[in-house]
Amino acid sequence: MSKDISLKSFNPKPIFGKLLKKYGRHAVFAAIILVLLAYILVVFKISQLANAEPASNQTTANPLAIPKVDQQAINNIQSLESNNTQLHSLFDQARNNPFQE
Repeated sequence: MSKDISLKSFNPKPIFGKLLKKYGRHAVFAAIILVLLAYILVVFKISQLANAEPASNQTTANPLAIPKVDQQAINNIQSLESNNTQLHSLFDQARNNPFQE
């Protein structure tokens, strides 16, 4: 009475054949529905992330803190500028009109 149940004796081809005959004409519709559901999930997740507020521990006490620049770096840049005339003209042009490309 005991039957040997193993994967070797299982043949899924007839089962899938019957399902394909019965529901094969709906495969395109099901694929479109799956793509639309994935699209809706992505749009919903983007909407959630776009409206997310930072946690209280992620905010800084002073959001307008001005970064400090090392004085030695400033001196190095100024000495390089004074040594090269082409670079000097670029710095002057950038100071006069910083939005010109």
